[in-house]
Amino acid sequence: MYDLLVFFSPSGIESLLKNFPDFKQNATKIAAFGPTTANAVKKNNLRLDIHAPLPQAPSMTMAIEQFLKGAKK
Repeated sequence: MYDLLVFFSPSGIESLLKNFPDFKQNATKIAAFGPTTANAVKKNNLRLDIHAPLPQAPSMTMAIEQFLKGAKK
């Protein structure tokens, strides 16, 4: 499968679950941009690993970079 799935809208989450109804997150990381997308991740009982924008990470690339730096520690 994939190491990281990045979503920018709730419809992306819907599409994932529609096209892969047996999807199990397991070790796959999920990133979401914006509060509505983050809520869709949680609403569908998925684990949100990376969230943007945040004050210290206003872009998704910055949020992923910070996550990866933290994972190396």
